[in-house]
Amino acid sequence: MNNKKPGSLFVLFLLLICACLTWFFTAGEDYYDYAAGSIEGSAQTAALDKDDLAALAKKPKEKFNTEIKFRNFFITVPGAKKVELLADFNGWGKTPIELKRYSRGYFETSLALAAGEYKYVFLVDGKEVLDPTNQDRVQDNGRTVCIKTVR
Repeated sequence: MNNKKPGSLFVLFLLLICACLTWFFTAGEDYYDYAAGSIEGSAQTAALDKDDLAALAKKPKEKFNTEIKFRNFFITVPGAKKVELLADFNGWGKTPIELKRYSRGYFETSLALAAGEYKYVFLVDGKEVLDPTNQDRVQDNGRTVCIKTVR
C-alpha cells in the first residue's frame, strides 16, 4: 500500500479557499449590517433640506418610446406594373422601397418603424398616388401627402 501525504501545493490551495470564504462571509455580514442601518458611519448622513426635497419632487423626464413596430403599407391598383413607397424616412425615394405584388393588383410591404409620424405617398408606375385607405393628410412642400402614425 502506498500512503501519500497531501502535497504542500494542495495544503496551500485549501488555505486559500478558507481565506476566501472567511473574507466573503465577513464582507457579506458587513453588507447586511449596513443595509440594516447598524454601521455607525451610516448614521452620520446629512438630512435633506427643502431644496433637495423639491428637486426630488419634480416630474421625471419624459421617456421616449423607442420600441420598433412593424407597419404595413398597401394599395390596390389593378393593372399597375410597379409600386414604390416614397416617404420622409427613405429620402422621398432616394432609397426606394418597392412593394411586393400579389394577385389582383394588390401591393404590400412591411417596415419596422419607431414611434412617430411619417409622411408618405405611393409611386404607381411613375405617378404619385395618395393612400386611399388613409385620410390623415397634410400639405408638404406644395403637395398633399399621407401621414402614418406609429405609437
